[in-house]
Amino acid sequence: YSQEFLYELLRLKGRGGADASKCHTCAKEDGAVYRCKECCAKRLLCKECCLAAHARLPLHIIREWDGEKFNKVTLRSMGLRVYLGHDDGSRCFMPRVDPHPIVVMHVTGLHEVSVRYCNCLESIPRRQQLLRFGWYPATVHQPKTCATLQLLDLFHGLTLNGKLSAYNFYKTLVYITDALGITVPKKRYQPLLRMIRQYRHLMMMMRGGKGSQKDGASRFTRGELTIQCPACPIPEVNLPPDWKERVDQLMFRYLYRKIVSVDACFRLSNLFRSNQSTDPSLHPGAGYMVEDTGDYGMHILKNATQKDISTCSGFKALAHADAKWHTGMRSTGVMAVCCSRHEMVGSQAVGNLQKGERYCNADYVVCSALLDSHDLKDVLFSYDIACQWIINFLERMEALPEYLQLPDDMNLSAAIPKGHCPGHQIACQIAWAMGIQVGVGRTDGEAIERLWAFIRMCAGSIKEMGPGSRADTLDDQFGFHNWCKLIGMGTYLHSYCGFLLTDRQGIKQRALHEDFTAHLPPDVVARWTDWVEAWEKDKESRPNPYAQNDSKRKFQERERLACEAGELPLHDTSPCGLLTNGFLIEEHQAKLRLLTDGEGTLTHAQASDIQKKRVALARRIRNFRTVQLVYMPGVHAELRRESVARTGPLEVEDQKLWLPSDFPPDKRSTACLGDIAKKEAEIRKGQCHDALQAMRDCERALRTLAMYRRDETDGQGVRTRAQMSINTIEARRNFNADRYRRCRRALERLEPGGSWSVQLRPLKEADVTNMAGGSFDIDVLLPLGQGETELSWVWATETGQGDDVVESCRVEWLKSRARSLRWSEERKFMAEEMRRTPITLEKKALWWDVRRQSEDESLGADIKEGIRAYAAQQADVCRKLASSFKAVWD
Repeated sequence: YSQEFLYELLRLKGRGGADASKCHTCAKEDGAVYRCKECCAKRLLCKECCLAAHARLPLHIIREWDGEKFNKVTLRSMGLRVYLGHDDGSRCFMPRVDPHPIVVMHVTGLHEVSVRYCNCLESIPRRQQLLRFGWYPATVHQPKTCATLQLLDLFHGLTLNGKLSAYNFYKTLVYITDALGITVPKKRYQPLLRMIRQYRHLMMMMRGGKGSQKDGASRFTRGELTIQCPACPIPEVNLPPDWKERVDQLMFRYLYRKIVSVDACFRLSNLFRSNQSTDPSLHPGAGYMVEDTGDYGMHILKNATQKDISTCSGFKALAHADAKWHTGMRSTGVMAVCCSRHEMVGSQAVGNLQKGERYCNADYVVCSALLDSHDLKDVLFSYDIACQWIINFLERMEALPEYLQLPDDMNLSAAIPKGHCPGHQIACQIAWAMGIQVGVGRTDGEAIERLWAFIRMCAGSIKEMGPGSRADTLDDQFGFHNWCKLIGMGTYLHSYCGFLLTDRQGIKQRALHEDFTAHLPPDVVARWTDWVEAWEKDKESRPNPYAQNDSKRKFQERERLACEAGELPLHDTSPCGLLTNGFLIEEHQAKLRLLTDGEGTLTHAQASDIQKKRVALARRIRNFRTVQLVYMPGVHAELRRESVARTGPLEVEDQKLWLPSDFPPDKRSTACLGDIAKKEAEIRKGQCHDALQAMRDCERALRTLAMYRRDETDGQGVRTRAQMSINTIEARRNFNADRYRRCRRALERLEPGGSWSVQLRPLKEADVTNMAGGSFDIDVLLPLGQGETELSWVWATETGQGDDVVESCRVEWLKSRARSLRWSEERKFMAEEMRRTPITLEKKALWWDVRRQSEDESLGADIKEGIRAYAAQQADVCRKLASSFKAVWD
């Protein structure tokens, strides 16, 4: 149909078959040459009828037929004059004539309009006459530029949903007005910015109920223009009357807990373009942004030299806190707090960052966000550096203003979000992982990352704004984000993370855990249960039950205790540190051999990269030798013997490291000092188990990718990329298989025929290729000896790594227990949140009912009626949302 549609569009460029012999309205036979693009594409009118039809529609686009084509003309050039001031549409008998036209911005472009203002005895100011006609003036005195309310609403919707900048919007208006750019009025970009900002501010005040207050536009209280989360616990609003008595019970304590996410976003930076005196916020302290000029600014100044120290080497946020570039920046980003379960930003919960992500910023913003929650007894913080930030939080909080300090009886805890947890040390993961915290349900803690994904699209616009404009824009954007979450609350609580899925998954996880428990001795289960429950109540003094036995850490702890006992080490690097460094070099050598032993000819770039790796590895081996000679003096003779016997060059990846396992048994005791050989044997056992676990993980990943490639991919390109991923994982599996064989050979030399050989068997190629016979569901435990599937022995060793196989299941059993409990908690959370949400909305509806009556009795009847209508509309919105949520849930 493309040709048909093309012809129809071209037909509209002409008169389209319209009767051109007479006017469509008055039937006048001469002069029917005008067509309105907005009213009807086929009607042809005479000049008089066209002006009469557009007396109150001055922004329509008119085109005139010149005998061959249509030309754009303006209603002003045809003689139209717009009369303002009379609500009934009549003309003022003594109008005030403005010799210059005003420019009106509308969705159809920029229009020059001749206006006649009312000049009667009871006339109102020009700005009010324009507003009552639906035109928003850019200035309050002698306005020369206006924007229609339809235009402002359109831009507001576009910038909230699509993050469209005002500049691009204005360019679009210019293009619509005249694509050639010839007859465009004088530039009105700055007035448009001013009107947009004012309109945003007025919309926030209307939605905050300020119209019902006397002088409400000039009096603001903290956070009164924000949207609260209806599902979070709010004392005196959606909690039972006896909630304080019930909070001592464990489950109710967590149901009435507030879980918040904390994080910084460096995309929302801001340049020095103005200052607070020339560009202040229009509603300071009433929105989501914390005022820079108040207590927040003073607190930051007092801590300008603060140094945040990180002991978690696995995560680098603190290490780079001061490294974020800040030259020429008023703000390097923002710090924000939102509820972790529903992703809604709290009142006064966003603050500017002056120089990186520092504790002083996080402390103030967190306490500011929780100012309205002081009656609650429990708060959990989800923060990607929670393991460091929470340590001295109470001490740092004493430096905050007293009204911001959290109550002494409030229980504070912290966790690392699930997506950030793998970046931390193992010690941090087993203590701070979100999934093992009691009373969090299925909360992932990454809510604020989804907030940043929504809000960072406007980063380019706000970067060049002044401080006040930026704060007001971010308040508007955060408000819209909260509104989207509010209206989607019903679907959210009942769909992906909803009630039915939670119930089904909870039953499944509980059954899996019960099956796991049934195959363990009851006394062991009771001991593990007491251990983990005691740790959950007192994590500081109790040992962590999630910690696995680590031979390397065990030796490090022994070496530390020996130093404390007065035994002087031979070198600053301990024997365990020497062995660890040697094992790392061994891994690098194996990877380098894979690069050099491949088929084909190396490219220049590949050869250059390999040479760089060789130089770096050679330097590392030289440093290793320096320490090695201290603990293993026999290495010197072996290196000299190798040097004499060598007939050609030896690449660095082929050099023998001469670890204790490389010496014959008869020379090992004299070549190595102390018990370094025993330490290597213990660590080698751990390496073997690590390699087997890595092989199992790779096999699970291969199974998942193969199923995905078979069932989900469509097209050669997608299948090729999936196959490349499969090849990469297969290479990783084979590398770990070689690693296992290498470590096992070392064990055979160190402890031939030891008890370890029962579990750590020789790995054949068939054992690797037959691994697909194992279970790929990590949530399912298949007891050994059951089922008809023939498992590779690699899978059979998954449940144990030592002599006590049952004890080695502890961590997996604890994980299974945590999964079951979290799903059980999630069901309770969902039920409670479904109870709270309609109650909060009904309380908000009652709040609006009170605001139907204005506090200012001097207002006119028409304004009072508007206040009543708007309050009734908002109350109706709250009740409709509540009823629609209940309909979805029932």
